Amino acid sequence: MRGTVALSLALLLGGWSAPAARAGSITAGSIWNQANAAMRARSQVPAGARITDTRCVTVQVRNDNHYRCTVRYTKEPAAPQS
Repeated sequence: MRGTVALSLALLLGGWSAPAARAGSITAGSIWNQANAAMRARSQVPAGARITDTRCVTVQVRNDNHYRCTVRYTKEPAAPQS
C-alpha cells in the first residue's frame, strides 16, 4: 500500500514528464599537444551525445609538457518503446 501511495503521489506531483538527460565526462591525455588530447577525449563520447564543454590543462612532467582534456556531454534518454 505504501508503495502505491508513493507512486501515485510521484505521478501526481511530477506528471508524465520525460526522463532527465544523462550527463557525463571523458578525460584523455596526450604527450603531443592539447588538440590531440581533446580529440582523444571527443572520440570516446557516446554516439548521439552532445558535447557541452571542453577544458584542457597543461601538466609539467619533468621537463616535458603533457596535456589533459576533459569533455563534458549530455545524452537524451531513448524514447520509450510502445
